[in-house]
Amino acid sequence: MRLSMPFPNRARPLKLDFAPAARRAPALGWVLLGAGGVAAIVATLQFQLAHAARSREAGALTELSEQLQERRAGAGRTQRADARDARRAQAAAAVARELQVPWATLLGSLEAVAGRDVALLVVEPSAARQTVRITAEARSSGAMLDYLDALRAQGLADVALVSHQVQAQAPGTPWRFQARARWGTR
Repeated sequence: MRLSMPFPNRARPLKLDFAPAARRAPALGWVLLGAGGVAAIVATLQFQLAHAARSREAGALTELSEQLQERRAGAGRTQRADARDARRAQAAAAVARELQVPWATLLGSLEAVAGRDVALLVVEPSAARQTVRITAEARSSGAMLDYLDALRAQGLADVALVSHQVQAQAPGTPWRFQARARWGTR
């Protein structure tokens, strides 16, 4: 025997939807997306134009800066050249003064006055100051003083004994002295 039972309540199929149904984007969203894209493109183009303009201005500024530096360097070179020329002119004038001094006459008179009792060791003339510094040795203090008087008689002015020293270790104990004198008119 079979028992058959009718299923009076048949279950309906169960629909389970774990993900919500995709919603369709409204037209306003698509319009806003397009406007944003256009705005991004316009902003990018403006940026590129501004960047290009800035690059041109930076190049122009660099060029102007280089020109200014060249002008300053040129002016500095001119000033340095002028200063160098002035120094050269002064040096040339000093050499000319040195050459105009009658050295042979001056040195000849210094040696002639020295005689046998005084030996000239060093003669240091200065044409710029018109002075001469003499280092010499004399046999005695009297010979040293006579030499200084003879220099005055030769026409040298401001003859002065700068220093003197007795050379006790040297044979004959000479007197080493330094004198200075001025020649010419100032």
